[in-house]
Amino acid sequence: MFLVKAGAALAVSLLFSSAAYAADTVAHEATDLSVNWTGGYVGVHAGYGWGTVLDVNNPNATEQDIDGGFGGIQAGYNHQFSNNVVLGVEADVSLGNVSGAFDGRTISVYNGYYTEDEITALGTLRARLGYSAGRFLPFVTGGLAWANVDHMLGCDRARVVGAPLPPTGCATKFETSKSDIAVGWTVGAGAEYALTDKWSLKGEYLYTDLGKNRVMLVDANFPGNPVNNRNFDMQFSAVKLGLNYRF
Repeated sequence: MFLVKAGAALAVSLLFSSAAYAADTVAHEATDLSVNWTGGYVGVHAGYGWGTVLDVNNPNATEQDIDGGFGGIQAGYNHQFSNNVVLGVEADVSLGNVSGAFDGRTISVYNGYYTEDEITALGTLRARLGYSAGRFLPFVTGGLAWANVDHMLGCDRARVVGAPLPPTGCATKFETSKSDIAVGWTVGAGAEYALTDKWSLKGEYLYTDLGKNRVMLVDANFPGNPVNNRNFDMQFSAVKLGLNYRF
């Protein structure tokens, strides 16, 4: 019995000693990692965006929803101060399909018209301000944003099923498109977690306003219409997950 009790006591002692050692090791690693945010990094990310676009020059246009996924790469540099404040800069670029469409299959003078607005590429150049809390780095961020946006306008009465043909409007079938670069601003917040002394996982939310972007989409049915000089107002939110390698 004595040997059993002694063995049990030794096992419990070893268990608590191992747990204490593991806790001390984790705490020590966290302390070490808290000073390792200084330096450059590169990484990859994937995300999902959603927002709205409105042709403000067209009095008959309605606000359309856009959404979709994207993915890309990022690179940046952080500097950690002695008070654990971390100041950094980051640039990223993504490819994706954040888009929305209008299909005018309604009984009106404009039925047969359809549109699509699509963000095919986007990027940012942002400052980051954070605070190192061991393995965690919460931060706020903001800066310049840009996007390559494709706008399409078309008209085809054959698309309208079961509706009477309007006397005006979509008389000539056509489809036209224009791509342009829209530039605006972005703000957001996120957090980064150091998996090791080199690798870190991050998540962030960004709100982006691309402002008003003028493009010419000529309507073949109304070629001289001043609203052919369209003015798209676009903004969207995005959530991203990323993986960084620090060097």
